[in-house]
Amino acid sequence: MFLRSLRPTCHLCKINCSRKQSTWLSLSHAARNRRMCSGQKLQTHSPQKNTKFLYKPLCCFSTTNPVCKERGRKPGRDENEESIINKLAESQDEEADALHETDEYKQVLQEEFHYDGVHHSLMIIHPAIRWEKDKPRSTTPELQLSEARALVHSLPQWRVADTKIIKVKSHGGFIFMKGQLKELTDLVKSHKNISAVFVNVDILKINQVAMLQGAWQLPVFDRYTLVLHIFREYAHTREAKLQIALAEIPYIRGRLEQINEGQHDHVTGKMHYVVSGGFRFTYIQKRHALVAERERRLRGELEKVRQQREVLRQNRINQQYPTVAVVGYTNCGKTTLIKALTEDESLTPENRLFATLDVTVHQAFLKNMKVLLIDTVGFISDIPKTLMEAFSATLEDALIADVVLHVRDLSHPDYRNQDENVVDILGKLLSEEKLQNMLVVNNKCDLLSDDEKSSDGLNISAVTGSGLDELKTRLEEAIIKSTGRMRKVFRIPVGGDHLSWLYKNSTVLSITDGENGDSYLVETIINTAAYGKFKHLFSTNKRKP
Repeated sequence: MFLRSLRPTCHLCKINCSRKQSTWLSLSHAARNRRMCSGQKLQTHSPQKNTKFLYKPLCCFSTTNPVCKERGRKPGRDENEESIINKLAESQDEEADALHETDEYKQVLQEEFHYDGVHHSLMIIHPAIRWEKDKPRSTTPELQLSEARALVHSLPQWRVADTKIIKVKSHGGFIFMKGQLKELTDLVKSHKNISAVFVNVDILKINQVAMLQGAWQLPVFDRYTLVLHIFREYAHTREAKLQIALAEIPYIRGRLEQINEGQHDHVTGKMHYVVSGGFRFTYIQKRHALVAERERRLRGELEKVRQQREVLRQNRINQQYPTVAVVGYTNCGKTTLIKALTEDESLTPENRLFATLDVTVHQAFLKNMKVLLIDTVGFISDIPKTLMEAFSATLEDALIADVVLHVRDLSHPDYRNQDENVVDILGKLLSEEKLQNMLVVNNKCDLLSDDEKSSDGLNISAVTGSGLDELKTRLEEAIIKSTGRMRKVFRIPVGGDHLSWLYKNSTVLSITDGENGDSYLVETIINTAAYGKFKHLFSTNKRKP
């Protein structure tokens, strides 16, 4: 009897659970997070009695770091975890714009990249490796310092206050010895007009940044962060902004991983160590979730961009236009060369690093054929792989182009090192066949004497037009070789549809009259598919039905 009395109750429970399950499945991902957070509190280890938090601030002069504000608080008095997760869940509803930055994420960007809109007066320090094993052989510290100056001058109203080359064993550890750090600290503090320091290495570790910022009481930049400043300054299209935002993710995530792995000690003065209470765990977990959600949105938007590019790319393939990817070191004159080949006056090349951040396609007519020239983002040395990977979408067109045109700035004193960097990157991206078919041109030869010109590659000047005719001829030969196009001479009758078909589906080079005046001899450049179709349509040996 007792069991029978429970049956109606069990039946009602089943109905109620079924309704709740259907309601739960109908909710969005963000709504589910809010509902979970409203009923559950984030679990943390309860601290032992009379135990205090022991930590070091992320940056001893930071005014935006929440850890600095929480100095001396007890575990129960820190920011409410439930409200943090609720804010994060609410921010997930901003799906309309993947570039939207929450206040918390802006704070992360400020801590890591110093996006504060300040026009800095920089002290550039170049740590030159003195040991032969790790020392760059194709360049000099002076030339590397010169490029660092050019990076700073690419940002409007940023200037270089002073420079210093200092010899080090390697870029690992804390970079500078104790005596070197004291010398540099005295030098930095002797300049009253310096607002930041640029250490000319690819990427600084978190303990290195902490030590240097703690010693100099100034923001410290490396090449990664400075290049991102340049990108953000000149990015105009949505695609470029998405790629720059994605390039920030690996840098932030790398910092969080270094904190989690304990690469920070109490001497460096950046990481907050938690002896009890588990605050460090929740802090890293919160930042990881913030970064992961941002990355998910950005990759989703970039996938849409990739699909749009794929449609445009397929249209070009259907139109059978040959493509030429123009690649090279930044500021080598790629856009100027494209302007000279296309005679497009709307192009406005600029004499600065990273003037091109978007892939653009331009139609040009060579001697006998139309081609599409693809302008790409310039390369630069000492940039981590993760930064270039964010711009992989812009390099896709270069990877599938029929011909790759490598432009070198022969007038640059460090052009050999630039050439090695570009070839090294292309060697990892392109197939062996494309590398062998790659054309190399030496630009800006108008700035050199005849003795200074190189015999390796074609010497040209995009400004004066010198060597461009020869370049057009070589481009056509390389396209014919790589695309399977053929030079064919057809004898066609006068008055037929043959000639109009050839004009539409091939490149007609010349037309001459036949011997008897009843035919034409037409010289063409035609691809294999069109040649087969021509024979199928106009062959005199076709069987009549």
